[in-house]
Amino acid sequence: MMSVSIIEYYAEHERYKCGYCKKPDTSYSHGIWAHTMTVSDYQDLIDRGWRRSGKYCYKPTLDVTCCPSYTIRCKALDFKLTKSQKKILKRINKFLSGEAEQDKDDRRMSTSQSYEQIENLGEQFVAPKQDPQMINVHNVTFSSGSNEQDDSAIGDTSPIPYMCDDVPETSGDFMMEKGETSLKSLQTDSVPGTSTVLPVKKDMGPDPNKAPCKKAKLLRRERRLQKLKDKGIDITTLPDINKNKEKQIEDFINELPENVKHKLEIKLVRTTPPSGEWLASAKQTHELYVKYQMKVHGDTPDKCTEPKFKEFLVHSPLLEEHSEVGPPSGYGSFHQQYWLDGKMLAVGVIDILPKCVSSVYFFYDPDYMHLNLGTYGALREIAFTRNLHTLCPELKYYYLGFYIHSCCKMRYKGNFHPSDLLCPETFKWFPIENCLPKLNSSPYSRLDNDIDSVDENYPKQGDINFIPIHYKGSVLMYKVYKKKVSKSRRNSEELDEYLRLVGSKTAKNLVLVR
Repeated sequence: MMSVSIIEYYAEHERYKCGYCKKPDTSYSHGIWAHTMTVSDYQDLIDRGWRRSGKYCYKPTLDVTCCPSYTIRCKALDFKLTKSQKKILKRINKFLSGEAEQDKDDRRMSTSQSYEQIENLGEQFVAPKQDPQMINVHNVTFSSGSNEQDDSAIGDTSPIPYMCDDVPETSGDFMMEKGETSLKSLQTDSVPGTSTVLPVKKDMGPDPNKAPCKKAKLLRRERRLQKLKDKGIDITTLPDINKNKEKQIEDFINELPENVKHKLEIKLVRTTPPSGEWLASAKQTHELYVKYQMKVHGDTPDKCTEPKFKEFLVHSPLLEEHSEVGPPSGYGSFHQQYWLDGKMLAVGVIDILPKCVSSVYFFYDPDYMHLNLGTYGALREIAFTRNLHTLCPELKYYYLGFYIHSCCKMRYKGNFHPSDLLCPETFKWFPIENCLPKLNSSPYSRLDNDIDSVDENYPKQGDINFIPIHYKGSVLMYKVYKKKVSKSRRNSEELDEYLRLVGSKTAKNLVLVR
C-alpha cells in the first residue's frame, strides 16, 4: 500500500474574523482541505508557511492580512533556558516534591492569569467556508501505461490507504518502567516521581535474555576514556569537564528527590488512527478541554462540544508512518497526556514530523494555573524533541506555530531561544533577533536581506502539467486532465496560484481533487 496526500484547494480568498485582534473581516488566508496527507508533505507545507487546524490547512496572506503570522521554530538542540523558564521548572519540581504548594512567588505568578491566557491566543479552530467533497479514498487508483493518455498517470494500482477517525488501532501501548533501557533515549521522564508511556513498534524493547543496553552517551564516554588510556594519559587526574558546564533543560526536569509527594506521568497517545489508549481517555480529555476553554478563554458550552473538539484537536489528515530510523511511536498526530497522581492534568496536541515536533495546542486544568503549565508544556515538548533527535538525527526543531509581532500578547513565542522566523518570500529561516527591527518598522516584511535570494521552490513554466489530478476515482496528470475534461482558463489560473502557494516540489506530490 502506498501513502499519498489527497487534498482540495479552496481558491476563495475572502475575509475572516481575526483570532488575534478580533476584528470581524480583516484576516485573509488560502486554504486546503486534506483528506489524507503524508508527514513529509506536511513538513514541506509548514516550511512554506502553512499550518493545519484539524484537517483544514491554511496559509495566511501576510501582505494583506491584519496580523501577519510568521512561522516560528526553535532550534531545540541549542535551546537556552531563560531565568523565568528555569523558575517555572523549579516550581513544578517543588510542587511534585510536596514543598509549599503555593509560596509567595507562586502566588505572584498565579495572579498574572493573563500570562497563561495568551499562550493559546488565536490558536483556535480555523474552518473552511465550504464543505469538502465526499471522496472514497479507499478506491482511488493510479493507473500506468505507455500511451499519451496514461504516461502522465503516476504510481501503481494500489488503493490509497485512509486512516479513518473511528477505528481503534490494534497495536498496544508501552509503559516504560525503571530498568527498561532500550528506549531510554526517548524517556524524558525517567526520574523519581515521573514516568513515560510511549507506543512502541513491534519487536522493539528489552530482550530478557540479554544484559541491559548501555546508554549511547555512556558508551561514547567509555570509548573516549579508553583512547586516553591507550595514549598513556592518567584519566584519574583529568578535571571534571561537567563541573562548570551550564545546566541543560533535562537537568532541571530531572532535579527531583527519590521520594516525592506527587507522581507526574506523561503518556504519548496516538490519536489518528485512534489507539485504544486514546479511546479509553477520550471522555476525560474532552472534559478537561471544556473546563479549560470555559475558564481560561471564556468560551460557552456550545463552542466546546465533543464534535467541535474532535474536529479541531483529534481528527488529523496525517497518515501513520514508521521508519527504521524514526521514533518508536512512528510519525503522525498525537496527544501528550500529563497525569498527576492518576488524574489528567494537561494535554499537548502535537505532530511528530520528519524534521520537527510541531505544537498544535495545549490545554490544562485551570485549578493548577499557578504552575504556569502552558510554558511548562512547551518546555517539556522541547525536551521531547531533543530526545527524539537521539534516534532521528534529522528531527531537531520545535515548531511553535505562528509568531505575530503586531500582537504584543503573542510575542512570548520569541522567548524560546534560539528561534528562527520563516521569510514569506524566499522561505528561508532567519534568527528572530535579526528580524525584529524589520517587524518593528512594518508588520509585513521580507526577512531575507539578500535582494538576489529567491524562492528555490517557485514553479517553473510547465510545472502545472505535472500536478496529479483526482478525477472520477482515478489520478492523472493535469496535462491529460486538461485534454480529456477541462480547458478552462479559470482552472489554469487557479492552479498557477496553487502552485505558487504550495511550491513546485510539493505540488507534484499532492493529489488534487477536481
